[in-house]
Amino acid sequence: MFSRTRSYRQRPVLLAAAAVTALWLTTVPSQTAVQKFYPDDPIARDRDDVLDAGKARSRELSENYDFLSNTFGSPGEEGDIAAVNTNTIGEVPDSSWFTNRIGAGAAALDADEITRGPDTVTRPFTDRWTITRGKGPGGLQPGFRATNDGDPSGQVYQLEFDPPSHPELATGAEVIGTAVYHALGYNVAEMYLVTVNPAKLEIAADADVKDTNGRRKFTKRDAETVLKFAAPLPDGRYRALASRLVEGKGMGPFEYHGTRADDPNDIHPHEHRRELRGNRVFAAWLNHDDSRAVNSLDMLVKKDGREVFRHYMYDFGAILGSATLFPDPPENGREYYADKRPSLLTLATFGLYVKPWIRRSYPGDIPRAAGSFTHVGFDPVAWKANYPNAAFLRMRGDDAFWAARRVAAFTDEQIRAIVAKARYSDPAAAAHVADTLIKRRDIVTRAWLSGVNPVVEPALSRAGALTFRNAAVDAGVAPAPASYTFRWSRFDNVAQSHTGVGEAASATEARAVAPAAALEGSDYLSVAISAAHPQHPAWAKPLQVYFRKSAGGWQTVGVENR
Repeated sequence: MFSRTRSYRQRPVLLAAAAVTALWLTTVPSQTAVQKFYPDDPIARDRDDVLDAGKARSRELSENYDFLSNTFGSPGEEGDIAAVNTNTIGEVPDSSWFTNRIGAGAAALDADEITRGPDTVTRPFTDRWTITRGKGPGGLQPGFRATNDGDPSGQVYQLEFDPPSHPELATGAEVIGTAVYHALGYNVAEMYLVTVNPAKLEIAADADVKDTNGRRKFTKRDAETVLKFAAPLPDGRYRALASRLVEGKGMGPFEYHGTRADDPNDIHPHEHRRELRGNRVFAAWLNHDDSRAVNSLDMLVKKDGREVFRHYMYDFGAILGSATLFPDPPENGREYYADKRPSLLTLATFGLYVKPWIRRSYPGDIPRAAGSFTHVGFDPVAWKANYPNAAFLRMRGDDAFWAARRVAAFTDEQIRAIVAKARYSDPAAAAHVADTLIKRRDIVTRAWLSGVNPVVEPALSRAGALTFRNAAVDAGVAPAPASYTFRWSRFDNVAQSHTGVGEAASATEARAVAPAAALEGSDYLSVAISAAHPQHPAWAKPLQVYFRKSAGGWQTVGVENR
């Protein structure tokens, strides 16, 4: 059910002193406390930055611990629980986690906007860089931190390189993943493709690097070692990915379950956040099998005199067909690192059981820079990350529908523009990656746009004309239903009760007219919309829509998809 919580209003109540809470409860009329809709519904922004988090402390998360706890444990709250951070029309409000950008009523993005993504630098980078710090022992790609002599601000970037055996593989994937995740609505770092001329490479006097023995001075030999493991261009320069360090203080990654104890604004369990659950759909589309806690980042930033958290998706070098240093192996995206069922079947049959993905034939002519990215054998419902993810495991049909609408919103033109940003030297690689993303997009939408009643964007005119859209029909993944059925009622917002008006009515098109008797003297009006489709029985489950009378007519204030 979409209309789930009052969490946005509960935030100050939950965090207030007990005495103040008790006083509030005794002075506010009881009927006000239980009304279904409030004047500011549907909420467009979750004000999750109202309390100061300055006492929070940076933390580290062991990749081994994250793997073990999620593989052999079951973190997070169990049960079929609806997402708790949606508003009354079933959308995710803007927050420190997510900003609505593409699809589902958000403003349309043109190809230029979607390609630019989070990037703010418009001046060209030169190929002269000054190293300020080593990258450190973490991460697979060779690299270092540096400033560019064309940037007088002294902005520091983290530079990472492709390995010699697979040029353009990881850097191309990172650029594409960053642009897509930004368009979807997540916080990501600015990412640029640049060149490095080793003859012009300098090392700052105070540059250092951290190794297993601690911090020490960064030397020319360190720079040579980095470039030794990087793929050179034909002219002797190097293609690199320049990631602009994000604003604020790094506080470590967030987890896909629970809440962060030292963040007073973090009240929604992460496994029940729709944007984290829905990320399973996005990850399947992009084959982001590396989508886990260690590839996220919490930043503490200053806002209006307070310190608050901003949450980032991070590190897209291992998506599409890339495993960063080499093409993605065929098991990635198809089974967990430690997958119990196939392992038990193999044991039970004394090794005779053959995993289905092994039997399948995969294209052998994929361009080198595209790695192993393919739509052949892609099943988004069966797709798996490298190991279990608590939010992914709690994803329900309504969460998947929410995410699939955003995947469907990417046009062929936008996808090709994003891929062009990766600047593959081989045109065949760019064509293959774009074509595969388009084919996988269509597979994703077929899988998840028809699992619930797909009626979206209901609107009621002042005169009572009801219009809406069918997301599955619009995406071309299902034919129009034989008919729609409408049951109208007046709604009492305080008693939360319905009073039926007239008989059920049917129509073959996505429109109807409210009974005149329902429009007169009603502050709230509701209609249950169902559809008859022989191939999609879930469409028969009514979508309950609520409208509130306003000065401008009727405002859509609630949507419940059961």
